[in-house]
Amino acid sequence: MHILTDEELYHFVRNDDRRAYTELYNRFRAPLLDYTLRKINKLDIAEDIVQDVFVKLWINRGHIDLEGHFVGYIYRTLRNAIFDYLSHSEHVQRYLNTVEPLTDYGDPTDFKVREESFWNIIRQLLNQYSPNAQPIVLLRMQGYKNPEIARMLNLSEKTIRNQQSAIIKYLKLKLANLNLK
Repeated sequence: MHILTDEELYHFVRNDDRRAYTELYNRFRAPLLDYTLRKINKLDIAEDIVQDVFVKLWINRGHIDLEGHFVGYIYRTLRNAIFDYLSHSEHVQRYLNTVEPLTDYGDPTDFKVREESFWNIIRQLLNQYSPNAQPIVLLRMQGYKNPEIARMLNLSEKTIRNQQSAIIKYLKLKLANLNLK
């Protein structure tokens, strides 16, 4: 098994070969964990994310067609899992907690309901826009600067600036059309 390429091993995985799956796991676990730790910096969460990526690989083995090299597929899958974690992480809750002092006026319950409704609309619009939009916006809302976001998402700073600009224009247009009050 050690002499087979990643793609050859994955071919065996598609045919339910657990030894090939274990070999891929052993080859990629450490580098994937290292990559995840650089993005999240919490060992237990990083381990869970990497484990989830491999579990999904096994569960979906019959439906995944590699478009290129296995290494590209596994890192792309990991990056998406990290995006999912970041978009649902405590950082979002911390940001929402900073908004709570605005409830000094009016009915706090009404404000909270309106706020949650507004964020649901923003999330829906971002999901319609682009898969990369939500992590960029969420990281920006968490206070990260463009260079940090670029490093976290493995994109150039120019790409981040351009996408933020396009996302803001898109959101302004869509929100104006919704006529929120």
